[in-house]
Amino acid sequence: MITGDRVTVTATGASAQPGAGREDVRFLIQRERGRLSVTPTDALPLLRSGRVDRRLFDVTGLIEAGYDDAQRDSLPLLVTYGSTGASRRAPAALPGTRVTRDLAAIRGVALATGKSSLGAVWATVTTGSSAARLGAAGGVERIWLDGRRRVTLDHSVPQIGAPAAWAAGFTGKGVSVAVLDTGVDATHPDLAGKVAEARNFTEVTDARDTVGHGTHVASTIAGSGAASDGRYRGVAPDATLLDGKVCENTGCSDSAILAGMQWAAVEKKAAVVNMSLSGWDTPEVDPLEEAVQTLTAQTGTLFVSPPATTARTARSARRPAPTPGSPWALWTATTSWPTFPAGALGSVTTR
Repeated sequence: MITGDRVTVTATGASAQPGAGREDVRFLIQRERGRLSVTPTDALPLLRSGRVDRRLFDVTGLIEAGYDDAQRDSLPLLVTYGSTGASRRAPAALPGTRVTRDLAAIRGVALATGKSSLGAVWATVTTGSSAARLGAAGGVERIWLDGRRRVTLDHSVPQIGAPAAWAAGFTGKGVSVAVLDTGVDATHPDLAGKVAEARNFTEVTDARDTVGHGTHVASTIAGSGAASDGRYRGVAPDATLLDGKVCENTGCSDSAILAGMQWAAVEKKAAVVNMSLSGWDTPEVDPLEEAVQTLTAQTGTLFVSPPATTARTARSARRPAPTPGSPWALWTATTSWPTFPAGALGSVTTR
């Protein structure tokens, strides 16, 4: 874990072993609805104050994201700073860390942190000098897990009234739409000549869409319908697309999404940024929500994303549904809700 402590999970239970120099630390081990969390007692005050991301102690979530020792020897983090103007390059001096991205939209950086150095990092930000300590003037404001999101699918063009919009002359001409997803196959007949620029923000070198989701989304937005003799046109067939690959086969890291948002809104000045990605809402303003607020105010770009989750899917996943009135409301004006055939009940209903 970020504290340098180790959690061992077996079929029969879980145990926590303190890291070096932390022999007096005790642990709060909780199982709720099939999910395991392990919290060192010295982290509790920082969790209560919102300085440290709760996901860093969600053992089930860390394993699901592929951040356990069997799959990865480093823990990806997001570090944000207060508004006092501290240098965002400061984390490079923390032992065992490497700055992988500068994330101006959240006044922070993404860090790669070797697991063997996590104990030293934790000691530095909790008991170290004021220049690095959490909550100190000019120091680190918050530490987040660089979590992973999942792609989602939606349809359909006629149900949202696109043909009527086309008849009125609204075809997306002159509008640039950035698709932050698994990549876009620009060789697809429906997308020929549509993609003005592409950028890969993931850790994999292959910039192709090896999943197919991003190509599906791009075609839903601006596909010409050429492959179906015009039957399956996109919502805005004359729009120009920007392809930002932020997702790999196994998911989408928060830092890649944040970098893609910055690129699309600030560098490319996209009118719309589509992110057909899903995640879980928490009461705090997380880095993605902060970036939406910052970049919207700065550029006027419209960010479009599906809801965080639903009561039904939350129950099936044994996780809490979005908190009413939580900062996820930052997304509500730009949220795209799924559509269903007439008379059908969708998962967003309460029945």
